[in-house]
Amino acid sequence: MADERNRFLENLGARRFAPRKEATEPIPEKGYKRFFFILGTHFWKLISLNLLFLLFCIPVITIPAAFCGLNRVLIKLYREGNCFVWTEFIKEFRANMWKALPFGLVGALVLFSSYYFLSLSISISPDHTDIFTAAMGLLLLFFAVLFLSYVFVFLPTLDLKNKEIARNAFVLLITQWKTNLVILLSVAASALFTAALYPYSLVFLLLFTASFQQYIICTAINTPLQAKIIGPYEEQNKKSE
Repeated sequence: MADERNRFLENLGARRFAPRKEATEPIPEKGYKRFFFILGTHFWKLISLNLLFLLFCIPVITIPAAFCGLNRVLIKLYREGNCFVWTEFIKEFRANMWKALPFGLVGALVLFSSYYFLSLSISISPDHTDIFTAAMGLLLLFFAVLFLSYVFVFLPTLDLKNKEIARNAFVLLITQWKTNLVILLSVAASALFTAALYPYSLVFLLLFTASFQQYIICTAINTPLQAKIIGPYEEQNKKSE
């Protein structure tokens, strides 16, 4: 009886400390396989990252820098397959504390303008919604979501000045409609999910929503980022050598 118990404990310990199957498998190169591989392998990192992000958003003024830290971890997880959450987050948070702030202020202004136009479209007439002001509000909302999504991925991945960050973000916003669609759908799905399941969705907001939504955005932006910005830059460096 004692021997059987010892064997059971030995087997349990071996399974407990054995490397996970995902850790020994090669990481898929791209596509949905890589997306779900990283998500499954680093699921608990996304939860700890979500909590860390919310904690650093508390002063409000630090939200732009917190987004940079969040996206730095996520883009590195997707591109390299692993990283240290706290080290990467806090390094990028400190580096972009003031650099990201102007983008945050501009984004807040555009979002407020969007809210103003959408509210105005409803209040103009009690019987119907004014189409022009509603369209202006939606256009500003879409612009803010897309522009800031690109900006807060570019800030932690590209060593460029804010002017160049904004220019690259605007160019991709105009040209990458498939990526734009993924970004808008992910944000809309997150908002609808939160509203539909409120107050139960607060648990997801606390543990997972921000990191998962930004993970989708980072993986979507990674393709044009590599093809249109990083790839040409690397090619130019090779030719100059």
